[in-house]
Amino acid sequence: MSSTAVTRLVSGRSSNGRPVVTPPNVRMAAADGRRLPLALARGMAFAALAAFGALHWMVMLEPTASGRAVSAVGAGMLAVLALLAAARLRPVARAVASLAAAAAALALAFLAAGLADELLRPDRWGTLAASIGRGLSALPGARVPYRGIDEWTRLVITLGGTVLVALAALSAFWPRRAGTGFPLAALILLVMLYVVPAVALDFDAEFLRGALLVLLVLAFLRLERLGVREAGAAAGLGVAAAVLGLMVAPALDGDNPWWDYETWALSTAASRSTSFSWNHDYGPLDWPRDGREMIRVKARQQSYWKAQNLDSFDGRRWKRAAFGSSENPDYELPSDVRSLARWTQTIEVSVRNLRSRTFVTAGIVVGAPTMPNRAAIPAGPPGIWVASRTLHRGDSYKARVYTPRPSERELDSAGSTYERELAGFRALQINVPDASGAKSPGTALAPETRVVFPEWNATGAPVEARRESYRPGVGIEDLRGDKLLERSDLQRTWSLAKRIRRGASTPFDYVRSVEAYLRRGFGYTETPPVAARTLEGFLFDAKRGYCQQYSGAMALLLRMGGIPARVATGFTAGSFDRRSREYVVRDLDAHSWVEAWFPTIGWVPFDPTPSSAPPRSQGGERGAAVLGEAPDLGAQGVADTGAGRVSDSGLPWGRIAALGLLGLALVAVAVSALRRGRRASLSPLLELERALRRARRTPAPGATLQGLESAFAGSPAAAAYVRVLREQRYARRRGAAGPTGAQRRGLRAELARGGGVPARLRAWWALPPRPPGRRRTLDAHG
Repeated sequence: MSSTAVTRLVSGRSSNGRPVVTPPNVRMAAADGRRLPLALARGMAFAALAAFGALHWMVMLEPTASGRAVSAVGAGMLAVLALLAAARLRPVARAVASLAAAAAALALAFLAAGLADELLRPDRWGTLAASIGRGLSALPGARVPYRGIDEWTRLVITLGGTVLVALAALSAFWPRRAGTGFPLAALILLVMLYVVPAVALDFDAEFLRGALLVLLVLAFLRLERLGVREAGAAAGLGVAAAVLGLMVAPALDGDNPWWDYETWALSTAASRSTSFSWNHDYGPLDWPRDGREMIRVKARQQSYWKAQNLDSFDGRRWKRAAFGSSENPDYELPSDVRSLARWTQTIEVSVRNLRSRTFVTAGIVVGAPTMPNRAAIPAGPPGIWVASRTLHRGDSYKARVYTPRPSERELDSAGSTYERELAGFRALQINVPDASGAKSPGTALAPETRVVFPEWNATGAPVEARRESYRPGVGIEDLRGDKLLERSDLQRTWSLAKRIRRGASTPFDYVRSVEAYLRRGFGYTETPPVAARTLEGFLFDAKRGYCQQYSGAMALLLRMGGIPARVATGFTAGSFDRRSREYVVRDLDAHSWVEAWFPTIGWVPFDPTPSSAPPRSQGGERGAAVLGEAPDLGAQGVADTGAGRVSDSGLPWGRIAALGLLGLALVAVAVSALRRGRRASLSPLLELERALRRARRTPAPGATLQGLESAFAGSPAAAAYVRVLREQRYARRRGAAGPTGAQRRGLRAELARGGGVPARLRAWWALPPRPPGRRRTLDAHG
């Protein structure tokens, strides 16, 4: 029976078109079931779902931008009001007003994200597009919550949430000739606000969040279609279903996911690879700082992940030495067998968004790194290896490395007897004017002066110096290095080293004194002043810089104090992901530090850079073992930051049981209330029409009750159900008895015939059973 047929019968026309007297109470039942206004129902559901999603979206920034979420929802609601007002206009005016509301909504979305209003001027759109493009290009592979300092990357993340809210508002309330908006498209946009951060982050109470999302989605889809009296019962039933879901979800949430979407997203992301230049230059820092993952490292203990050793100081900056290439790591390892056994480990490195020929390892590599389809080639100083082909995303390799983490007591008692081969790590090249006044190594008459500082325990020994002059007939000169240092461009640094040396009793005491000096009156900046372009200027004039200045200056002072030292570059430990047991290393962790040699221990890392620096803040404070603890990302690989707090703990079983009992009670109350509400609002004819529609048995247009009774001739009970309704429909007396329970069951069986279990469930939903003793009559209650 079609809806048209039912309407025709209820309105007073028989199948042959003759007038039929319809009791007033039937017309009242058909008109019953008042609904909330569409604008109110959909508007409330939209505001709740948009606020829920936008607040989760803004957790992808650290600190969380909750205020931006509120602004986004406010802009969306203004767009809703504008579209509702436009819908009351005539067609042409409505179209113009709707387009104006859309433009205003998008502009408000940009402002809600924090964009400067002057960039919305048409003459600045080119700059705006270029800047947004730069932010978008930095997004693939960026780790969230985003802690980077790039303002456009932060703005693009925020803008994604505010624009989604604006587009959802426009989709949900856009005026149309056939209705209002595109609810399904709006729902997809609103759900994206939650799904995207849910994939990238691991929220605590994830089951409760999911249940709330389901309830909000149901409200958005069904609230505007429910009668006022049905709304409360439907809400109770929805809450009950969500509570039951909370009971079942923990049992289904196994250790191995049905589909590991995180791994899939990582493997299919179109990421931009990043490369680094590791030599020092002391200008403004131009390393990428977008928070993108570079590598992941599986290791028994954390370390600094080294890419290059800078062994040589050329008079101005530290750089990779042009000499010393060797495959033998013996020069880099201590002779103490116990130290080797104690601090040697095997690490496994997975390349993410790093592009490099150099194998990023740790400490000193004991033997060549191993990798399928790649050969490891020794390069430069011992322990540094390059690959036969450039490493890129998806590559992984293993390396056996020596990474000592001694205590302060062990360092203090290590002694000061150094091997002869370490003399090169106590040498510096300095710039000293010759007789012609030439000073810079780049001039034609420049002398190259190399000084070697005496060992720590060789007190009073003169500094050796050899200078190769470019003057004809002079050649190499052996000179007093201490005298040359007093005339060089490092004279203040040399005086500082001697002053610190006089107050230290052991090499480690001297190292601590140098660190203490660099903590007094020095500051961190990634755009250092011009004076910091030289290490002497950094130490005594600017006193502001970043890791290159700090590590370069410390290495200078250590060599002048007679301690073998060098600069190392690469990455700090990063953050630890307990789920995968890996250290997650990002471009923010790119760093430069110092390595000093201690007998029986070997090369030990020291980090003089302030702990407020981005790489140091990722790696913790320096402890007794020189390297701090890496932040813990938790079981799902996301840092517990407060703003984006995560937890790997599930719901307590006691709470689950209590929620289960509450859910059962809610189900009973909601089902009972829903039945009463529907019985009060539906007439028998409307109930039959709805049952046929839900069971997918809707007859062709023009069908009548008599035709439907004939169609059910094979099921006497179903045919009797329709016959009773037909007789009620044309009866002239009130209070006629409705179908019996047996006839109702017969019709339900007929609706389910031939469809198996799914059809039985659908028939139960289409025509649910009534409590015994209650028969529908054609009175004021339907």
